[in-house]
Amino acid sequence: MLLGRIASFDISDVCGMNLWNVEELKWDEKLLALAAGGVSGAGELNEKLGPVELDGGKDLGSISKYFVERYGFPSDCSITPFTGDNPATILALPLRPLDVIVSLGTSTTLLMSTPTYYPSPAYHLFDHPTTSGLYMFMLCYCNGALAREHIRDKAQSHHNRAETGQESWNLFNELATSTPPLGKKSESDPAKIAFHFPLPEIVPNVQAGTWRYTFDGKTLSDDSSAWSLPDDDARAIIESQALSMRLRAAPLLTPCAENNQKTQPRRVYLVGGGSRNPAICEIIGQVLGGSEGVYQLDVGSNACAVGAAYKACWAMERKEGEKFEDFVGERWDEKKMVKRIGDAYKEGVWEAYGEVLGAFKEGEGRILAEKHN
Repeated sequence: MLLGRIASFDISDVCGMNLWNVEELKWDEKLLALAAGGVSGAGELNEKLGPVELDGGKDLGSISKYFVERYGFPSDCSITPFTGDNPATILALPLRPLDVIVSLGTSTTLLMSTPTYYPSPAYHLFDHPTTSGLYMFMLCYCNGALAREHIRDKAQSHHNRAETGQESWNLFNELATSTPPLGKKSESDPAKIAFHFPLPEIVPNVQAGTWRYTFDGKTLSDDSSAWSLPDDDARAIIESQALSMRLRAAPLLTPCAENNQKTQPRRVYLVGGGSRNPAICEIIGQVLGGSEGVYQLDVGSNACAVGAAYKACWAMERKEGEKFEDFVGERWDEKKMVKRIGDAYKEGVWEAYGEVLGAFKEGEGRILAEKHN
């Protein structure tokens, strides 16, 4: 629209079409044939789709005459490739490989930049919007803030607390932080694992419902008699969401383990409304780890817009061959832009969460067998 002609697809945004071979950086012939109803139509579909711009910072040309005459844009205004909202979010800071961003909004999203190509039907793996050789990992859930608010409201009702606004989280936070990891008051106690889906979930693809289990280190039991409800749910809902993220992000962190390092992210950055809640931040950090800690990104809910602005700035001002991360890194003032809100990795705690990942996966499998969406 701004160019006044058809533009090439953006390298990252095109991946969502599911016709692009992410690893080989070209239209996939088999998928084109499938979509076109046969091999004979694949060539025509390829022609209609057109080229994909591999350089996320390329100058595509000047703005069209219409916008110059109608709206007063300068005639030499350059147009560069746009990208999607989620790819733009990972550009909101000079994200290094093995750093993760967790967006704690209405839904929950985990984003990561990784050099590892490991596709799965459980998440999206896109070509990186600016940096060749990297991939963008994206994991999306329906049940984010809504599920946490559901537990908060139950706890308030049970304890006859009628707080509103930001204070409405006080009881939830007290319960979440006073409950030990996995609800284990002693080493011999079974771990408590729960799944809270007020809405039908995408990952795993199941119907709405609530399931609670206990795990004694060997056997996963659906006997919930050991649960103190609704108090235990406050910590369990945060742990459940974070355990699911950790389970699915693990393959992308495998190179660390091969180098005798733990399969944990370097930094955990939190954005969105939930990132203002200290209890949620603390527990997510403990589950995911993060060798350098957990951080709050100051732009909060505006991370997507900031990333898009950085991308445009890089496209216009980069030196020849200058990578996006280096460009933003030179201009990045960490003290102003991010706030370190605590240690993520706690020895013994992170490992304890790792020991229940197998049981967590087994619980998901049982739910899928019973309530597949």
